[in-house]
Amino acid sequence: MEERSKLIKSILPKIEIETSTSLTIEYFQSETLRPILKFQNEIILVTFESFCLDNKFDVQKLTSDLKLTKIVKILKTSNQLKQLYLGMIIGFFTSDEIIFYTKNKKDINKRIIALLIERIYSQV
Repeated sequence: MEERSKLIKSILPKIEIETSTSLTIEYFQSETLRPILKFQNEIILVTFESFCLDNKFDVQKLTSDLKLTKIVKILKTSNQLKQLYLGMIIGFFTSDEIIFYTKNKKDINKRIIALLIERIYSQV
């Protein structure tokens, strides 16, 4: 298990964020979630574009405000897409991170979805 954790940490990008005064959950977001989301960025975007194609809506044609509204609605209402994204992120957790996640699942899931919305909106 320790070997897997080292391998995961070695492939994730390093993000320089000041975390010395962060709360535990904020530290987890900065040190774990953001690097994983950055690493998975291409897959996140391709998955979203594929979902939009399958459901026949073109987010590209929407105004900025409507685009954000649509992305939020999609990620809040499509349990299948939400679970797929959560799996993409959680699959990169180390053993210690999984233990922390299980104790803070609800809050971390909310943070993952918020980060996904921000990431997708800024790049679609």
